[in-house]
Amino acid sequence: MKFKTGCALAVLACLCFDANGGALKKFFVKNQSADIETKADAEEQKTAEEATSTETAPTTESKEVASATKEKEAAAPAEKKKIVGDPVVARVGKKEFRRSQILADMKNIPPQLIQGISPDKLFSMLRDQKVSTYLMIEQAKKAGLDRSKEFLDRVEQIKEDLLGRMFLMRELGPKAENESALKARYAKYVVEFKKDKEYLLRHIAVKTEDEAKTILASLAKGEDFSKIAKEKSFAPSKEKDGEEGYIPSNAMPDFVKTPITSLKKGEYNKEAIKTDNGFHIFKVEDIRDTSPLKYEEAKNMLKQVIMQEEMVKMMERLNKQANVEKFNEDGTPITAPAAPSAPAAATAPAA
Repeated sequence: MKFKTGCALAVLACLCFDANGGALKKFFVKNQSADIETKADAEEQKTAEEATSTETAPTTESKEVASATKEKEAAAPAEKKKIVGDPVVARVGKKEFRRSQILADMKNIPPQLIQGISPDKLFSMLRDQKVSTYLMIEQAKKAGLDRSKEFLDRVEQIKEDLLGRMFLMRELGPKAENESALKARYAKYVVEFKKDKEYLLRHIAVKTEDEAKTILASLAKGEDFSKIAKEKSFAPSKEKDGEEGYIPSNAMPDFVKTPITSLKKGEYNKEAIKTDNGFHIFKVEDIRDTSPLKYEEAKNMLKQVIMQEEMVKMMERLNKQANVEKFNEDGTPITAPAAPSAPAAATAPAA
């Protein structure tokens, strides 16, 4: 991940939606036509000015048409101008911020964190944040924080961490991307894979024990688990009628593993499971054997495994080359573990 990503993510603390959640208002207007007719009545004796006023005065209908037209024009999005080059989008004194800088920040934010925010609005917020950050930095410099020992020490630590990560990527990155190495590691993964049971779960989470007891009573009467989950649960899965997906038993937290693995397909725990954040009821929708991931599905995981394995080898080599000595917390030498004794020779049984 790029070094800038951390800075870009910090921006998200300042992002907010407007009161309408960013939704665009739509207006549906029916155009009406109105004809203004003038009548000449021989019997009416009006002045020429009155006649002219009568002919040109707008009717109530024409006013509605004009009003509807204005609303329609206001609702229609303005045509976006073509942007040429890399224009300045903000200026503080002599300091200028260009469009390309804001676009770079936008690219560093994971898409899932900015769903529902239009590109134009996100651009405006990041531009404003860029200016705010610059103003704070300038004030910090005026206060002398950039020359403080604390700041300089932290800069050195960041530089060292960054150098270490860059070295790892340069040395180990190509090995983790090697297709032959990945396929060989995948073959080993398939051989070492241990079958497990995975459970398709639905989940209801409530805050109090009384709520849980009421729900369990409703379930006992035959009420639909999915419906209750959607209406009563505070878990994120409520939007999917409580469905949590397939979860292998070895990936379950200890507090739910035993109650869930004791259930059969179609059953739910008859006593709510208490945790720090509430009370939980699970229903087992399906049970099946786990199977190894397909090669393409496992590829990213395998890259991480190869990186870790190669890093262990590299660090063992570097430790030996540098003649590293390690000591206990109190400064005393660490006693090397005793070498394993050779197995005793087998003796022939007595005749």
